[in-house]
Amino acid sequence: MTLPRVCLGLLILYLAAHPRSASALTLAAWNLEHLNAASHVGCVPRRDADYEAIRTQIARLGPDLVAVQEVENETAAARVFPATDWQVVLSSRPEVGQRAPCRERPDERLRHQATGFAIRTGVAFRRNPDLSSLANSNPDIPWGTDITIHQGAGLRLLSVHLVSGCWGAEQDRDAERAAICETLRLQVGALKSWVEARQAENIPYAILGDFNRRLALDGDWAWRVLSSARLGLHLATAGLPTSCDPRYTALIDHIVVSGDLVSRIVPDSLREIPRLGDHPDHCAIMLSLRLGT
Repeated sequence: MTLPRVCLGLLILYLAAHPRSASALTLAAWNLEHLNAASHVGCVPRRDADYEAIRTQIARLGPDLVAVQEVENETAAARVFPATDWQVVLSSRPEVGQRAPCRERPDERLRHQATGFAIRTGVAFRRNPDLSSLANSNPDIPWGTDITIHQGAGLRLLSVHLVSGCWGAEQDRDAERAAICETLRLQVGALKSWVEARQAENIPYAILGDFNRRLALDGDWAWRVLSSARLGLHLATAGLPTSCDPRYTALIDHIVVSGDLVSRIVPDSLREIPRLGDHPDHCAIMLSLRLGT
């Protein structure tokens, strides 16, 4: 029995928009910008309809795995990643007590923000210890969430949210930002150590999320540290134009992969997803990898 012509056309359009093979794994990274458990609270309050829009967007994009940032807790994650379809793991960084007031809403306070992963049901994985060294003992700085995907030869993944405020060379020269830039340097050092450990394991790996750094700009010191010939990392998002935020001319959200994964990137699968209306979410980025059986 053949598909009706209209249905067949829709299927072709879907496959064109979602390039993957039977053995491909589609990864996404998305800073969900103060995704809180309750509606109408926190620095970026959301209506119920906003959560529904995010949930619909995720279903439309169809990733197998999403590296997330700025998620308050599991309850918040479940509002956009329903348990019927997703397994969610968030960093185990303890929640601190009284948080700083929101700049945008002084009557509200910053909620807990965790990194993590939403993994589609049926994708086998193992949880690894969090990369707590990213915080350098500061209780307010997010940890990295670390998992291993059991597909093909395996894939080690790290979801990160580095400190904000040291986005490029201009901030590097700003004396008032010296402390935040030094924190970022310590975090890049922690990432380098994580990469070196993965190389010793001889397993493919990727780092996804909000680096808060324009790594693709010429001569960027952070990428220079991570991209030494010895480490062999590849900035998959290099050259990807951004239209997400008019303040930024280059991406601060990235997908970085080990050198042995470069040949496994599905052609034309890298893309930035437009923002949802006028809501201040970061834009999701996506990439598909052929991992074998």
